[in-house]
Amino acid sequence: MNPLIYQKYFQQAPELAIVIFFLTLTVATSLSLPVTGVASVLAGILLGHFAGTALVVMACTTGGTLAFLSSRFILHDRVQQRFGGQLAVVNQGIQRDGAFYVFGLRMVPVVPFWLLNLLLGITPMQVGRFYLATAAGMLPITIVLVHFGTQISAVEKFTLQSIFSPGLLFSLCLLGVMPFVTRGLLRLLQRARCAASK
Repeated sequence: MNPLIYQKYFQQAPELAIVIFFLTLTVATSLSLPVTGVASVLAGILLGHFAGTALVVMACTTGGTLAFLSSRFILHDRVQQRFGGQLAVVNQGIQRDGAFYVFGLRMVPVVPFWLLNLLLGITPMQVGRFYLATAAGMLPITIVLVHFGTQISAVEKFTLQSIFSPGLLFSLCLLGVMPFVTRGLLRLLQRARCAASK
């Protein structure tokens, strides 16, 4: 079905739709459901670049923080038993780099988003630092995924020609090079951080 049809439904009651979208994504993220990527593309289709990116980052960061808190105060023992091996690595990273370590793992998601929320909940990390590092770290990939959604929404009819349109091809290229760009950016930030600490 054409994504523009969903846009029309969304535009009939935009305020209500935004609230429902935000709450649904927040709850899904807090329950550790892997929905961030799909939600980012959908936000691009429905809301466009700026609003879509802002909504996804805020909702996923809020939901991730709720998962973080539930791990700390409710699921502590279960997370410890099930993911003890990964927790040791994360604890070392937190002790070494603090919030920058979380920022890096969000930029280059070696650990899945949902799992990192749970693991960090049973570390000494402060909630405020977790929130800010998560929001900043997930911003680049969210921008790219939302942009991909905006390109999909610009397609009036899905044909072989439209799939290979310049906009969609550029978006796919961005998705492909994003891991290399984020790794390079992290190295630059790490060097700047080391230079500043000397």
